[in-house]
Amino acid sequence: MRTILIWGAGRIGRGFVGDIFREAQGFSTVYADIDRELNDALDRAQTYTVAKATREGIKRTRVSGFKAVHTSDEKALSELFAREELLLDIAVHEPKLVQVADMLAPMFERRARAGLPMDVMMNVNMARPDACFSRLMRERLSPAARVFFEANVGVTGIFAMCISPPAPDWLKSEDPLALWNNGWETQTISRTALKCPPPNAPRLLLTDDIEREETRKLYTLNMAHALLSYLGLPKGLKTSLEAVREPELRKILEGALRESSRGLEWRYGFSEAEMAVWREKIIGLLENPYIEDGLQRLGVDTRRKLSANDRLVGPAGLCLGAGMEPSNLIRAIRAGFEYENPDEGTREVREYYTKNGLAASVKKYCALTPSDGLYGRIISE
Repeated sequence: MRTILIWGAGRIGRGFVGDIFREAQGFSTVYADIDRELNDALDRAQTYTVAKATREGIKRTRVSGFKAVHTSDEKALSELFAREELLLDIAVHEPKLVQVADMLAPMFERRARAGLPMDVMMNVNMARPDACFSRLMRERLSPAARVFFEANVGVTGIFAMCISPPAPDWLKSEDPLALWNNGWETQTISRTALKCPPPNAPRLLLTDDIEREETRKLYTLNMAHALLSYLGLPKGLKTSLEAVREPELRKILEGALRESSRGLEWRYGFSEAEMAVWREKIIGLLENPYIEDGLQRLGVDTRRKLSANDRLVGPAGLCLGAGMEPSNLIRAIRAGFEYENPDEGTREVREYYTKNGLAASVKKYCALTPSDGLYGRIISE
């Protein structure tokens, strides 16, 4: 029996990854989370609801047969990491990755001493989460464990478009542990990154170019979320569904998706027809009447979301490289510097922007200089 350890029992970890492995053959599921109250509730209930809300309606699924451990339970985690056939999925927000790496490093040290290979799937919504996690682990491991890690631990990013806002109150009243998502069914991982046999899970797909798929999703769906947030909030809009239905904002969004598409075609070889179908798919996800994601939440952490290779500056640079003006993406980038939220990354950006202005902020947070064509286009009014 193989074990899937899902690090992060939140909306993606439980509501998406856990649901996928509910159908996997020969796997037991364990959740590890820092929230002790959540762990205790999962232990007591031993089951929870996943409500999949698509444009066609709502389908409920029950997930059971799992265990839950606290991330401070060294004994339980050591036992898990001693299992020969362990698969790890990290499903946390990007700002938590450093903390996760700190907690996991001792476990990888023990696994290296035991000579046990394993694979890690990165369900982290950022550019190249696999490279980021590998770097964090190399910085924390001893020389011998580092050599073992690089040779025997496969780290793969993932491609999925599961949108999972907080569950509505009526669903939480039925099941306090219930989760709510858009019904996206599959998760794609890198075939070439794996060091162990691929899991026998019908909804887990393999690709030879995960970066291509990750980037397309980040530069279209996640780009759309950020754009709707930064341009929709000043209009008094509250949700992604309201924003995508607002005529002026819809026009800007469609323009930004065309700009991202041009860049992706140029950089990754997607065809024009393929990207046209993809844009329709993105709009369809955003128009799902059951998924009203809060615009305030979608904009969180501008320090990351305005960075060079993330969802706005990244596709704008590709678009410009492909010979097309990224005017709609630039509008979203500028608006991002005006976004306010109490999270640490956004507070830092806002304080710097207020004190130093747009030009200096674009240099610092977008990693652009006056020699970059995109820099002048962003700061010009």
